[in-house]
Amino acid sequence: MTGCVSMAEVQVSCLIPSAGSGDRLGLGCKGFLELAGRPLLRWLADKGRRVADEVVVAVPADRLDEANALLPDCRVIVGGETRHDSVALLARAARGDWLLLQDAARPFSSIALCAAVLARARETGCAGAFVDPEVPVARLRDGKVAAVLLRHEAGVFQSPQAFSRETMRRLLAHAQERGYRPQSTLQLAIDAGIEVAAVAGEKHNIKLTTPIDWRVATLLEEYLT
Repeated sequence: MTGCVSMAEVQVSCLIPSAGSGDRLGLGCKGFLELAGRPLLRWLADKGRRVADEVVVAVPADRLDEANALLPDCRVIVGGETRHDSVALLARAARGDWLLLQDAARPFSSIALCAAVLARARETGCAGAFVDPEVPVARLRDGKVAAVLLRHEAGVFQSPQAFSRETMRRLLAHAQERGYRPQSTLQLAIDAGIEVAAVAGEKHNIKLTTPIDWRVATLLEEYLT
């Protein structure tokens, strides 16, 4: 679906930034780690091809040949120094009018969630998955509780996120001017006062950040497909 699609046919691009070193996990670049016998990038690319017309992946320069061999049906580019930089490079390379932003550290998001986020973005310009924190959340300031958000007032950011290409490129250009590199790309839209549609996320859609997360991941392999 992705490898030979002409530019005129590309409506949705799935973007997967995977150029980080994975320092907190301590196992190297996360996208190349294997679960259930396959690298995470391969699982994510297969899902991406089911909801998008092309899949574009950003990897470290020294893993480019390896990634091209692993992902012959995807477009692979060299990523940037930070996740934000890689997202900017992916957005520049994308050919679709709509961009579905995945995360190499979240291989468990379902096809249904990807489709739901994309559908809501088509209505509002951008959307993202958020999961119920299940408990009240405190806003902290200088080591003290400044405010409390009840669970129905708060949501924990997840991926996927989706944007119109025009919206994402405009937000990234503005961030570049300010020297701003947020942890989540959706923060750019929120900070700019753009309406962001919140889609109910999935509890199993955890982010693989620490060694404990990796141990839990082996219990979630059924959600890789």
